[in-house]
Amino acid sequence: MSKRLPSIIALSCFEAAARHSSVTQAAEELSLTQGAVSRQIRNLEDSLGCQLFRRVKQRLVLTDSGAQYARDIGPLLERLAAATREVQRDHARPLLVGAEPSFTTRWLLPRMESFASSYPDVEVEFANDLQQLYVTQEGFDVGILYGEGNWRDFESTLLMPCELVAVCTPALRERCGVVDDHRDLVRYPLLYHTPRASLSHLSSTWLWFNEVGMSDKQIAALSGQRFEHFQFVLDAALHGIGVAILPRYFVLQELTQGRLVEAASEPLLCGAYYVAVRHSRVGDSRVLAWIDWLMSVAEKSLPSHESQ
Repeated sequence: MSKRLPSIIALSCFEAAARHSSVTQAAEELSLTQGAVSRQIRNLEDSLGCQLFRRVKQRLVLTDSGAQYARDIGPLLERLAAATREVQRDHARPLLVGAEPSFTTRWLLPRMESFASSYPDVEVEFANDLQQLYVTQEGFDVGILYGEGNWRDFESTLLMPCELVAVCTPALRERCGVVDDHRDLVRYPLLYHTPRASLSHLSSTWLWFNEVGMSDKQIAALSGQRFEHFQFVLDAALHGIGVAILPRYFVLQELTQGRLVEAASEPLLCGAYYVAVRHSRVGDSRVLAWIDWLMSVAEKSLPSHESQ
């Protein structure tokens, strides 16, 4: 059926000539010669088997068939142009990636040079507002989210488990001792991570003590200094104020440098990070490139690889 349809260029030439009542103006609009526009219109008339224009005193006048055809194809060509612009706009703008500020600064950015080298044509723009990521879930094509992987409107794939570690200065551990039971971390002065109320389930402190069986009421009653952001919790730990519970990726540098040590004999596996792709972006070539790269670097970042 598609072979019987007129070409887009022929339809465009006819539509422009009909709108301007002039081959000359149609040629200027389409950046074609007058002869090319005239030939396209003649070919279109031949394929349709009817005359679309007649010349009256050096002007083009639509026939009844031509006028009806112009009314019908005008909106169709505009819809086709709009659809084309939309696709071009989607691929012209950056890939919108949602990720927590801490994950972006401590895990993503140190590795981004390899993505830029592998995919130089893919520009990435980061969205880092926690409310945007976990509450409204708007403004990003693909997210790196903590949870169980069951977000509405997204297709999720496991990226890596989340390993929480309790860290403090060597001097503080010397004073308080190594904890074998995760619940016993309460004998340390505690640095409590307290994000906004709507995001309380993302508190690393709450996750740690909830995992070992403490109730919300018991966790809320724990004493200690409270900070909204991971960075402030980390800074307080570095100053020896208390013990911080943070994802391993966030304190790996300080642990490697010996500025912080683990206060518990074992870390705590708690939840996971997922790559969450908005349903409307599944199959997008840039999203696929991003996911392939993420999976590759995540596998290399696992402890078994880092120790090699």
